[in-house]
Parts: sequence; C-alpha cells; structure tokens
Amino acid sequence: MPVSTKTTEPQAPPRARWLIGLMSEHQELAVRLAERPDLLVIESDPLSGTSALLALALDDSDRTSVAVDARIAGDGLDLAMAIATAAVTRLAPQAASWWNGTSAVDAEGLRLSRTLSRRGVDLDQLRLGAGPGAEQLRHALELVADISEGSGLLAIDHLDDLLERLTAHDAVTLLGVLRTEHQRAGSVQQLLVGRAEGRLASALRDPDHPLYRAGIILRVRRPRPHRFIDDLAVGRPWTKAPVEVIGAAAELAGGAPAYVWRTVDAASTQTGDQRDRALRAWRELQGTTEPSTAQQFRLLGSVHRASPTVVCAIACGVGPYELPLNPKSVNDALTRMRARGQVFSPERQRWAVSDPLLDAWARNHAPIWIRRRAQH
Repeated sequence: MPVSTKTTEPQAPPRARWLIGLMSEHQELAVRLAERPDLLVIESDPLSGTSALLALALDDSDRTSVAVDARIAGDGLDLAMAIATAAVTRLAPQAASWWNGTSAVDAEGLRLSRTLSRRGVDLDQLRLGAGPGAEQLRHALELVADISEGSGLLAIDHLDDLLERLTAHDAVTLLGVLRTEHQRAGSVQQLLVGRAEGRLASALRDPDHPLYRAGIILRVRRPRPHRFIDDLAVGRPWTKAPVEVIGAAAELAGGAPAYVWRTVDAASTQTGDQRDRALRAWRELQGTTEPSTAQQFRLLGSVHRASPTVVCAIACGVGPYELPLNPKSVNDALTRMRARGQVFSPERQRWAVSDPLLDAWARNHAPIWIRRRAQH
C-alpha cells in the first residue's frame, strides 16, 4: 500500500475567536443591524477589536454591505473614491475591470453611467477623482444606493482617523454630507466607526452640529482581561489554547485582542508552566517590535512637547496632573493624544496608553524621577 506523502497544512485559527472577550458587544451589534437603523455609530476604544467585530458581524448579516477603511483617505474626495471603488468591486464585479482602468467600458459600466448621469452624477469624475470632495462623496453614496438597489449598508471604519486630519470646517462638511444623504429617500444605510470622544461621536451630541442626534450610538470598550475567561464558556470551541495562557496573555496585553491572540499563538511554541509560556511569548513580542515601538515613542514629541513625559507617567501609574508640569500643557498633550488614539480613558478620571507595547516600553524607559514618584 503506497504511503501518502501529502502533508496537511496547519489550519488558521478560526476568526470567531475574535469574539472571545466581546461576546455581548457582538450580540448587541447583531441586534442593532437587524433593526436596520438609517445611521448607526460605533464609538470604540483604541485597539478594542472593533474592526474584527465589525467584519464578523457583516459576514453573519444577511445585509448587502460595503466596507471601507477611512485610514487610507486623506480627504473627502479620497473617501468618495474609496467608497465608490469598494461598491463596484463588491456589488458590481463585472464592471470592476473598467472601473479600475484595466479594460474598456463594459455593459455594466454603461448601465451605471447612464443611470447615475440622469441624477447629475459623472462617474468618470468620481472614478478619476475630479471635482469637489463633498460633491463626489454625495455621488459615491448615490452609487452605493443604486448598485444595492436601496437596501445596502455602507460601513466606514476608522472614520475619526480621517476627521482628525481635516480642518474643523472640512470635518463638519463631510459629516454634513453623510447626514444629508442618510435622510434622502432610497439612500444607503450607514454604519460609521469612530473613537471614544472623537469628532464623530461628539458630533452626535453637539446641538450645533449637522449630525446631532442623527443616529444610534453603540459603545464598544476594550475588554477587561477577565472577559476573555468568562467568554470561554461559549467560545471554547474556537480556541484550543489553555485557559491559563489566555488569561495571562490578556493581563499582559491589557485586554487588546490583537496582542492577546498574538501572544497566545506565540506561547504555543513555548514549553514549561502555562503562565511562564505566555510571559516569554510577550517578552519576545516586545523584543521583535522594540525598534518600531521606540520610534512610536519618539514621534510623541511631535504631538506635544509634554507628550513623552505624560505617557511615561501614565505607564508608571502616576497621574498626569501630578507631574511638575503646567496643567494646561498636560491637558493639551492628553487632548491631542486622545484625538490620535494614542491614549484613552478606560474609566472616569483614569488614563491609559492605548498600545500595550508602547505602555511597556515607556514604563521600562521612564525617567528615574517618574519611577520614584510611582513608588510613593
């Protein structure tokens, strides 16, 4: 009998394990999507696992959806082109070659062009990125609505990353277009993802903003480490990793799912005590990422001159307002870093460094006088 030489490739960990630690948030998001609100805003903590949560929820939903990552956009025109390209690629793939300029216009492209031209939409301008950004954004939303026949859902992730790069006026204009379009009959429904206390969520609470009370807000916090253990009651089939390893990884990574699962995977190659395996895996991760983490710390000075000191204090457990610095400088540094997702407030009157690796690096390299303050 011949011996088979075929090797079995290792299977990738199931994507569903990303729900561990976020089970209740996943259930609430599923309920909200089933209600089909015209506008749903997710207000999330940095590195909370929201992007993976959103991707899984959209996959499980019976909705026709288009997903866009706003981090790739520099302004409203960039966002419009990204939305239009994602819509054509996802919902009209037969026209994708024409849209991307790799073939001549085809039948589906002609249909789209003729249909939207009756509404004053020039698809060539949208495809090539010409014209005012606000106008093209409106046209992109009309394109999504047309291709999905009015039943689609547009999900824009990391929208605050784009809004923070814009002037206050341009940010209001962009959000105003989204508000106007979501109120139009037959428009595409919108799911927008921003940061906690970011421009997006703040706009829904501002009576003077066009987006005031325009939609429902769903809050997604970074899961606390114990949530990973609690959710294993349901999510045990999604991971074979020992409970002790998952718990230790969650503690070391501050509950940030991307780092938790990266540490868990690395720990599987270690030997010895379960918690020691997780610790060694975490230290290896710190070592391999140290150059980029150190560069990340250096760039804090370009945000505000007090930012490096403030981050070191937070990492060491010292309240930033306890530092011998001008309180206004501390406040300005915190405000700017929060707007960029570098720090966040997991609970009232407490600050945390968003990236657990940066947090660990800053703690290990903090000035000696900050370490002394941490001991008292």
